[in-house]
Amino acid sequence: MKRKYLLLLGIIFFIAFVIRVYYDVKHHEFMINTKTSELHKQALLHYEDMIVNLEDKYISISAQFMNMDKTYEFIKNRDKDGLYNYLIHDYEELIKSNPDLHVMHFLDTKSTTVLRMHKPSSYDDDLTTIRPIVAKTNKDKKTYFGFEAGKNGITYRITAPFISRDREHLGVLEFGIKPQYFANKLNNLLHVESEVLIKTSTMKNLSYKTEFENMGDFSVITKESIFKSIRSQIDLSKKEQIIQNKSKTYILFNDLCLKNYKDEIVGKVIIAKDITKAVIENRNSLLILNSTSFIILLTCYILIYFIFTHYSKRLINAYENIQELEIAVDTDALTGVHSRTSLETFLATQVNDKDEYALIFLDIDNFKKINDTYGHDVGDTILKELTSIISRTIRVDDLFARWGGEEFVIVLKTNSLKNAVKITQKIRESINSNLFHSSIRVTCSFGVTMIDIPDNLDLVIRRADKLLYDAKDAGRDCIKSGR
Repeated sequence: MKRKYLLLLGIIFFIAFVIRVYYDVKHHEFMINTKTSELHKQALLHYEDMIVNLEDKYISISAQFMNMDKTYEFIKNRDKDGLYNYLIHDYEELIKSNPDLHVMHFLDTKSTTVLRMHKPSSYDDDLTTIRPIVAKTNKDKKTYFGFEAGKNGITYRITAPFISRDREHLGVLEFGIKPQYFANKLNNLLHVESEVLIKTSTMKNLSYKTEFENMGDFSVITKESIFKSIRSQIDLSKKEQIIQNKSKTYILFNDLCLKNYKDEIVGKVIIAKDITKAVIENRNSLLILNSTSFIILLTCYILIYFIFTHYSKRLINAYENIQELEIAVDTDALTGVHSRTSLETFLATQVNDKDEYALIFLDIDNFKKINDTYGHDVGDTILKELTSIISRTIRVDDLFARWGGEEFVIVLKTNSLKNAVKITQKIRESINSNLFHSSIRVTCSFGVTMIDIPDNLDLVIRRADKLLYDAKDAGRDCIKSGR
């Protein structure tokens, strides 16, 4: 017998250890996934903020230029030299504040260049067919935003209709921000490395030819060293990835999309972060934690082995028998609440003073019908569920006992009949709000009274019992109280 117990205990300890290791491994995976999701969420939020801030900033700058009187005359007269000299100081200040400002471009109402501040030698070219965002702005006289490739590269465009104070439409003022702006910002904010990918098909209008490294339909515009060793493992169809390369671990995601004014994807910013140090630290922590758990379980097993060896079987059996007898006397076998014997002992030994306790009798309404309809097994289940609900509702120092059948008694510690009724109402509502055995609605009737004659408990019990039957006669599912 001893060997069987020890073998069973060893199996339990082994299973507990395996469960612990499994839990720790899953927790490790959860921590990595959480870290990935948090970084992903931060990147998306920062990216959206950058877009909004850029749009707000350059809309405001556009408005300032439109309020400069001389600008109107230079544009109307197509005086590109006068316009350039007039704005060069402001343009240089804009470059200082944002070195990634790549384009400041004035166009007329026919989408023909008046002046490129970034390249003043190039002008008078018609961009109607190759720059849809400009043509759209001229047509609708509305501000549009989005990535678009031009002759001098792809940038994030803010194109605003240039309208004079007299509401005369003179053309378009356009600003273009390099995609590297977003990558650099994300690198600094999140301590990551980023690359910019642009759809190869969108760069057909470039005035210069450059060989880019390709990733599927995309060309790599900016390169970072971290991507060299993992480029072949990057799957652009997955928003998030955890990449293992030799001894390094990286988290990567690529759904920061560069969109044109039509909300079409023309590029991506992919972000990678080296989390090798965090992974190693987490694994070392797992090793230490699981080793400690194993030692503790082994120590416990050895201690229990010695307890089994040095204590006689008879003594253990005698102790268990005493425990079982005590529980059997004080506990109702079906429901696990106090028995009627335990209730009578409590009333006889603990209730000494007048109006110190209230007595609540309760009975399940139409319980015989439940038994007849669903069977006694379901009836027993309902009794168990009912006692569980009531046990959760009453306090620890209140006594809850089964009187017999479907009838129960609560000895409530209170000196107020009003408070006793209030608590009883709470119990009644808790019962009414539950479906028993998943689908059966159950109600109870209650009789509530104060134990005002502690030296004549039989009289108090009869009074509570009568109040219970008064509740039954009143239509059930109600409370009757009195002294």
